[in-house]
Amino acid sequence: MLAGFGMVYQRAQGVAQGRAAVQALWNIDKKTRAAAETKAVAQRATENLAQARQQAIKSAAIKKVYDDEISDVLARLAAAERMRKPAFCASAGPAAPAGAVGAEGGAAADPGGGLLPDAVARDIQALILQTEEVAATGRACQAFVVRNGMGM
Repeated sequence: MLAGFGMVYQRAQGVAQGRAAVQALWNIDKKTRAAAETKAVAQRATENLAQARQQAIKSAAIKKVYDDEISDVLARLAAAERMRKPAFCASAGPAAPAGAVGAEGGAAADPGGGLLPDAVARDIQALILQTEEVAATGRACQAFVVRNGMGM
């Protein structure tokens, strides 16, 4: 019977030693994986930062081309004379009824000599600016693609 207890004791000791060895290996593996994961996260962060810097440089280059074009457009719009009515709008409005006294239509209704009202001229200039902004965006992106050899 004493021999049986001895065998049980030896087996329990072996199991405990086996568990301790497995636990130690598991702990080492866990630490190794954690270190590898930390290193990978740091590497990804470094790569992301480098990519963000490159994108910022590219974005700044595109924005510079865009800003240069828009400043030219704004300068042209600011220097432009007041807008005149196009030829197909020669009449200044509805003709005066026959026998009416006062405004005679044509030049009398528009003493500015065919100039568009300020509000209309501002709206047209705003449309011109919006159109130029879209076109400038396209041209700036196209210039970037061509400059960086990304064209097809």
